[in-house]
Amino acid sequence: KEIELREKIIELLKTMEKLLIDLIKKIAEEEKVNFHTLLAVLKCESGLNPNAIYINKDGTRDLGICQFNSYWYVKKGSITEEDCFKPDIAIRLMAKQFRKGRAKDWVCYKSNRYKKFL
Repeated sequence: KEIELREKIIELLKTMEKLLIDLIKKIAEEEKVNFHTLLAVLKCESGLNPNAIYINKDGTRDLGICQFNSYWYVKKGSITEEDCFKPDIAIRLMAKQFRKGRAKDWVCYKSNRYKKFL
């Protein structure tokens, strides 16, 4: 019984990851940004976890799949905290920021750590 449940959970996680990757690809195409780079940065930043939260040393938080900073993005009005946890909204904003040349807002891009996810 426990093994069956574990297998079902693994299958659901694989399905969720596939759906997220399909969404990322769609948004990358619509926003005209490189899909592979966008996906690699997302994997590096959050492991594709839409509920990821990271507490920074300065007390700010990085939120959601895109790890939007609670000060630089939320407090400054680019995105609501709630929308940070909605992959469709968050990924689209991230892609738009990439298109505007703002990819270096993400530490994984700025540090080139995303490259190991390509």
